[in-house]
Amino acid sequence: MTLLLIAAMIYAVLAFAGSQFLLALSAPAFALLVYIFPLILNFLVTKMQKNDTQKLIASLVSPILTVLFYVGFVSLSLSSGAWSKFVEANNVANSSIILEITTTPLDASQLIFVSLVFFGISLATYFISKASLSKNRGVQHA
Repeated sequence: MTLLLIAAMIYAVLAFAGSQFLLALSAPAFALLVYIFPLILNFLVTKMQKNDTQKLIASLVSPILTVLFYVGFVSLSLSSGAWSKFVEANNVANSSIILEITTTPLDASQLIFVSLVFFGISLATYFISKASLSKNRGVQHA
């Protein structure tokens, strides 16, 4: 469970630092910070747990920490005014692509999406790893 505490501290630092440096981030860097890095961190925290019960707890608590990170990051960005500037700088529309970043990142639909992504992937990873472990039990390799 120490890893969950470390993950919580990492998320707190990321929320603060990310909101401070939001305007220096491109849209892909933002996606890495908000979506990809948390998925990797959650996977590592869950994978490094010693037993199945701890893995289940980690696969449920990690997404909660991630959603709290998202809410904290966005709240800090909105309160500083950086979010609206980030949206202005990164909305793109031309003949081949349209990239629109929401102006309301704390809207219920956004929070539901973020929660579904993080909980869905975390629990899917847990159940897939559990199924693969149960298939390999009792198998001896020469």
